[in-house]
Amino acid sequence: MIWVKRSAIALLALLLVLVIAVAALLYTPAGIKVAVWGAQRVLPSLSIGASQGSLLNGFSLQQVGYNDDSINLSVAQLALDIEDSCLLTPAVCISNLAVSGVRFSMPELPPASEENQEEASSEPVTEIHLPIPIFLSRLILDDIELDVLGNKVAWQHFATAAEMQGERLVIKPTEWQKIELELASASAEPVEAATPEGADSGGIVLPEVIIPLAIDIERFTVEDFTLQGEPAQTVKKLELVASASGSEIVVERLEVSAPQAALNAEANIALTGDYPLALKAGVAIKMAPIENHELVLNAEGSVANLTLDAQVKGTLDARLKGRLSPLEPALPFELSLNSQHLQWPIDSEPDFEAKETQLTAKGSLEGYNFSLNSQVDGKPMPAVGAELVGKGSLEDIELSRLAVDTLGGKVSGSASASWKELVSWQGELDFSHIQPGLEWQDVPGDLSGKLKTSGGLTPQGGWFVELPELVVDGVVMEQQLDLAGQLSANDIAGKGEIQLDTQGLALKHGPNGFSAKGRLNKTWDMVAEINAPDLSQSVPGLRGSVLGSIQLKGKMTEPDMDVNLVGEALGWESLASLETLTLKGNITPMPVLDADLSLTAAGGRYDAFTLKELSLLFKGSEKRHQLTLDMNAEPVSTALRLQGELERDRGWRGVLQKGEIDTELGIWKLDRSTAIGYRFDKQLASIAAHCWAQDKDKAALCLTQNMTAGASGRANVALSNVDFEMLEPYLPDNVELNGSAGVQAEVAWAPKSAPYVKASVNLPAGSVTQQQDPDVDPVTVGWDKVTVNAEVKQDTLNADWLFAIRDNGDLSGRVRVAPLTGEQQLDANLKLDRFMLGFLKPLLMDYHTFDGQVDADISVTGPVMHPAVNGLLKISNVKASGRTVPVDVDRADITATFSGYQARLSGEVVTPDGKLNITGDGDWQDLANWRGQLGVNGRELEVTVPPLLAVKVTPDLTIKASPQQAEITGSVAIPWGRITVDQLPESAVSVSDDEILLDDDLQPVETDKPIPFNVKTNVLVRIGNDVKLSAFGLKAGLVGDLNVRQDEKGPLVYGEVNLRNGIYRSFAQELVIRKGQILFNGPADQPYLSIEAIRNPNNIEDDVIAGLRVTGPADEPRVDIFSDPAMPQQNALSYILRGRDLDSESDSNDAMATTLLSMGLAQSGQLVGDVGEAFGVQDLSLDTAGTGDDTQVTISGYIAPGLQVKYGVGIFNSIPEFTVRYRLMKDLYIEVVSGLDSAADLLYQFEFN
Repeated sequence: MIWVKRSAIALLALLLVLVIAVAALLYTPAGIKVAVWGAQRVLPSLSIGASQGSLLNGFSLQQVGYNDDSINLSVAQLALDIEDSCLLTPAVCISNLAVSGVRFSMPELPPASEENQEEASSEPVTEIHLPIPIFLSRLILDDIELDVLGNKVAWQHFATAAEMQGERLVIKPTEWQKIELELASASAEPVEAATPEGADSGGIVLPEVIIPLAIDIERFTVEDFTLQGEPAQTVKKLELVASASGSEIVVERLEVSAPQAALNAEANIALTGDYPLALKAGVAIKMAPIENHELVLNAEGSVANLTLDAQVKGTLDARLKGRLSPLEPALPFELSLNSQHLQWPIDSEPDFEAKETQLTAKGSLEGYNFSLNSQVDGKPMPAVGAELVGKGSLEDIELSRLAVDTLGGKVSGSASASWKELVSWQGELDFSHIQPGLEWQDVPGDLSGKLKTSGGLTPQGGWFVELPELVVDGVVMEQQLDLAGQLSANDIAGKGEIQLDTQGLALKHGPNGFSAKGRLNKTWDMVAEINAPDLSQSVPGLRGSVLGSIQLKGKMTEPDMDVNLVGEALGWESLASLETLTLKGNITPMPVLDADLSLTAAGGRYDAFTLKELSLLFKGSEKRHQLTLDMNAEPVSTALRLQGELERDRGWRGVLQKGEIDTELGIWKLDRSTAIGYRFDKQLASIAAHCWAQDKDKAALCLTQNMTAGASGRANVALSNVDFEMLEPYLPDNVELNGSAGVQAEVAWAPKSAPYVKASVNLPAGSVTQQQDPDVDPVTVGWDKVTVNAEVKQDTLNADWLFAIRDNGDLSGRVRVAPLTGEQQLDANLKLDRFMLGFLKPLLMDYHTFDGQVDADISVTGPVMHPAVNGLLKISNVKASGRTVPVDVDRADITATFSGYQARLSGEVVTPDGKLNITGDGDWQDLANWRGQLGVNGRELEVTVPPLLAVKVTPDLTIKASPQQAEITGSVAIPWGRITVDQLPESAVSVSDDEILLDDDLQPVETDKPIPFNVKTNVLVRIGNDVKLSAFGLKAGLVGDLNVRQDEKGPLVYGEVNLRNGIYRSFAQELVIRKGQILFNGPADQPYLSIEAIRNPNNIEDDVIAGLRVTGPADEPRVDIFSDPAMPQQNALSYILRGRDLDSESDSNDAMATTLLSMGLAQSGQLVGDVGEAFGVQDLSLDTAGTGDDTQVTISGYIAPGLQVKYGVGIFNSIPEFTVRYRLMKDLYIEVVSGLDSAADLLYQFEFN
């Protein structure tokens, strides 16, 4: 019994050791290492770089590889984590399976083993059942690249989870991202389609398909899928929710988003019997030209008997309904298409439209019937109502009815075509009462006719066309039109031996006609005649006559063509005309071209071109021929003589023996005989070096070297001794240009390379003079030399220039742009050295002194559209003065400094009264948000605008600018000022807001061009105590503050201006302004007035105060008469006008007459001014003068510049007074008065404080 005990202990120990060993293998790193070692021993092609973890607690492998003759596999990392607790359930639970960095390649299939070659069982698998469930919580496949037989697929990320229990598989939400698929190129070897055994015409029998698993796809998402190709196809997103069980497949949701369209669909299908199915789909189309269209599709029934309903919505509107049997060999079908609107082009204004379209078709590929009805219209065609009825098959088609309603008439006919053996067709067409004038108003008429045709291909490889009957008759443009004849043409053998035969083909329209008769076969015998004495009867806009004939005769291998055509008084509307045109001659086109042709014309006109005579002669054969052209015309005449020879298999070569071109720039003559040619095989033209020159030592345009031009070539051109005198006809009358110029250029080009261009322009000493005004000196700019050089080489432009200005500075620079066809980079420099501005003085006629100096050294580098600027621009020593200019400048210096994308501005302007300081800066680093700022400040600078204005201003302004807004802030003080406005005529009125200005083409001229940004202002204007105003009878001092603002509502003014010590003349009297306020609270043209003006107390009796009170808006003021003490209006008015009350000593009728006269004359100014303008008298006005009993009515006006005439008559006495005043100079007049007393006075006008 001891051995039994010992044996049991040994067995238990052995089992314990085995358990410990198995546990160690499954739960310690040693186990995974042993597994890796064993796998590598079994598979020598397998390699594993490193391993971590244990078999059941999770492990990872790095750098796994497998390589043999047909498979290459590498895996950067593989991680597997199994939940061991599930093994007791029993179940397999994989919490994580992650694979990354997979590279798999199988360029060819591995050789098949004998076991693989054994015939597999033909029984399909209909059920799969797992004995234990499998749970996969997380599956990650990242950075995967597969290449199987040249088909490549790669993706960035794949994540899913799944579970399978029994025969049910559930795929959890899945994401597949960044997929690229590239299919292998198709094999060039043809593959014969295998014919299934027992296949016959009985139709296709669908197999029953049973899916061995019940599959649920909760959500499967694909993002950024690309199918490589030309062009590449992409899918932005695909999302699928579906299930399958047995033979049933249900797609609950399928959404696809691609650049071309977006799809939303749901479907179900049973893979048994006839495959019953139901499908609903909607497609939003994004692809041009049918973007913004929607396609809705419904399919029901089964694959064997399918019912379709499809509709397109959008610009195109169509619906297709039908039934078809795809499994039947003959494909039976029944379809109907209905559309209310079709058009082309689809995405723009249509050229063609079809409405109320109905198409029905029923039958099979063996035979079907169809009908079509539609209304078609379009820009290049008249409206058409069409009806087609026919039948057809895969071998032929027949139109039994063709009916078209158009242009007020009808077209009917029938046609058939067959292509069973050889293509053939035949047709017949009748039309009646077609009225082209309904569409083309210039061609009214009524036509009827008949046409029969047939044709086809021949067994020998040729063709034939028969037109046995062609008849058209009717009226067009009130002229009888007849077209009749027959025509046949063929090339039976297909060897180019075309035969044409007509017994007569004649077209007659009114007096004009064309006819042809004859045969072209082995022997040519055909005559075509044209007799058109009045083309205007047949073609609107065309005029003249054409008479003549063309005869074809001789053998086909050596035919002769005689041409004799004469045209007279030809013309097209008012655009072109030609008195005579003649074409005569003989042509033998085969076997060797030989011709003797002459074309002459005379009396032609087109636009600014006038043809006096033209003669074009061609004579000779291919081997030797001559072309002579003589044209006498304006503005260009020419005489050319060309001799050449043609080798059909090689090319043409010749010599330009004579050349002369007479232009407005002179006569240019060819200096030598010049060889020219063209090679057919190389498509290469050649021209020898030559010149077109004027007289000796004058302008010449030369090709300096022999040139060849084709796909590649090179040309050297020079233009020399071009005297600017020849440009005189093209210059304005007040511009004189002296000097000459020379240009040299070299151009080269070749396939697949950028062109090469090198050019230089040289101007020796010269000048340009402009005479702006005969009374001032002309502006003259001279130069010692001007050079400009440019070169385009290797996609790079390099250029430099120098302008050496005579008695002035130099302007020089350079520029480099590279590359020209890509992201262009700029590198440029501009220098201006001691450039004086004095030459501009004649242009500034108001200045008697003007001078200054400009210096610049600026570099521009970076992208062409956004370069950086560095350097300095300096304007210095500017002096400007004049008698009529606002400001005299003793010295001005302004400097702009550029630093990349920033600039700073500083300057000082010195005037006789003080300095004006200017500062500023700018930044354009961001072109969309550039900014600039300018500051201007000074102290009591005098600004004069004679004779209107003289003020002293103290500005302190800041101006800011950006793409969206310009802002002006600060203040302007006016401590002193004198404002004088001369009296305007009563007829002066502002321009109406309804005025519209027109340009030369009678189109409105845009007078108020919008500012491209908003303007915002906030400026305080301070009017000091020493500002005087004299205007329209008002003399007063001004004082006050105004705030000028502007925003999106427009310019607004806020503040108050007071009138001090004012005197105003009204109703022929002087009124003292006792109170004067102008209040601004909004738009500048709508101030509020509060003014009291009384009669001068020194000129009024009884110590009475009487005057006018003006209140209210400026455009509708209220005027009241007041007095102190209070009294009736007529008494107060008498005090204002006469200075005394109404009394018995003065007839009240006289006082009222004076009042009414003054008020009436105040309202008649515009009428009187208009009358004066009509008779040539300027500023004619009607007014009153004097006071009391001495009141006069006066009429005055200017009958010549400075000469005024005035005539007055007393109201209460009839004594006339005549006055003549002449202005000798400013403020100095001589005046002669003739009346009760006569006098001659010398008057001088001045003012003082």
